[in-house]
Amino acid sequence: MSTAIPKTERLTPPLPVTAADQEGPASPVPPPSAPSGEPGRSQGETIAFTVAALAVCCVGMYYARGLIGPVFLALTLVITVRPLIAWATRHRIPRPVSALAAIMIIYTFVVGLFAFLGIAVIQLIDTLPGYSDRFADIWTQLQDRLTRLGMSQADLIAQFSKAVDTSKVVSFAQALLGQISGIGSMLTVMGLAVIFLMFDMSRIERRTRALVMLKPSLASALAGFAQSVRSYWLVSTVFGLIVAVLDTMALWWLDVPMAVTWGVVAFVTNYIPNIGFVIGVMPPALLAMVDSGPWTALWVIVIYSLLNFVIQSIIQPKFTGDAVGLNTTVTFISLLFWSQVIGALGAILAIPLTLFVKALLIDTDRRAAWVSLFLSAGDNPPDPVEQVDLDDVDRADLDGDGPGPATPEADEPVRAQ
Repeated sequence: MSTAIPKTERLTPPLPVTAADQEGPASPVPPPSAPSGEPGRSQGETIAFTVAALAVCCVGMYYARGLIGPVFLALTLVITVRPLIAWATRHRIPRPVSALAAIMIIYTFVVGLFAFLGIAVIQLIDTLPGYSDRFADIWTQLQDRLTRLGMSQADLIAQFSKAVDTSKVVSFAQALLGQISGIGSMLTVMGLAVIFLMFDMSRIERRTRALVMLKPSLASALAGFAQSVRSYWLVSTVFGLIVAVLDTMALWWLDVPMAVTWGVVAFVTNYIPNIGFVIGVMPPALLAMVDSGPWTALWVIVIYSLLNFVIQSIIQPKFTGDAVGLNTTVTFISLLFWSQVIGALGAILAIPLTLFVKALLIDTDRRAAWVSLFLSAGDNPPDPVEQVDLDDVDRADLDGDGPGPATPEADEPVRAQ
């Protein structure tokens, strides 16, 4: 009786052992390299491609600036007041009630701001005609002094006509009229966006936890953006009020007309980085010169400069510098850039827009971490991007309601679809 050979033993004879086999296992074979005809993208090509993509995006934003500006303003304001809803929820106040209260706070702030600006413009229009004779006297004195220097009235008018082109004045007036006429539509878009964003973000806890699990680096970047924007708006508003009150008191002490109006202008221009102080001091200084003389105008400039240097250049950066993290050059370039892309609203939103772009394009990618070296403020460069810790993201408070879940439904497990 023959014994069947198992299938596993039906093997071919072993191959002869060679000297190479006796030396040990062979080293791992390196992966095949890319074909020579398809080289990898260089750093310069990546930068060029990124700049081109950003240019295309900016062109699109320019044509959609009437929508992007108000919606982004609404987004930043909703992020700023978002902790109030969490505080109300912890005190057993219904979410719809707290959301409506937050919406009313935003509406009161924005509408009140534009209302005060409108009142300031109306007061300026009513006040300036009373100084027409004084303006004429100043113009006559200026002509006399220039005549003594050898410049005739005809030469003065010719030089003034060259410096001030009529077409440029008309274009500026048309642009200003367009900005004023667009305030109503801008407020309408922003008001609707605030309502939708507020109720969508009132229960954002589960979405936040899902984002932390699916895209931890993006969640960390957005958490930093929310924290920076919240700090920027709150600190700028508080210090803007302080500067406005002190400026108003100084103008009242110097007996400069429309002191309250110029205080409102100083508060609004506080949101414009770098050059907001210059915009805020020019109108009261000119009116002080017309009303009381050059010495009063000089005192206005000196007091404004001291207040700006002490409060906005020394005290305020102690509160906003670490949170915003942008140096002076970047903020100035951001002001010029976003003013061209978004318009007048871009001057106020320059820092929040720059922080948002930084969060999306730089903070989410460790390969772009080197760009932060040129954007950060101070002498200490930012730390390299490390592995994201979920606990750190939770402590960063992406949704603005404090670390940890705020409601029982936030504890429910998130199921990735």
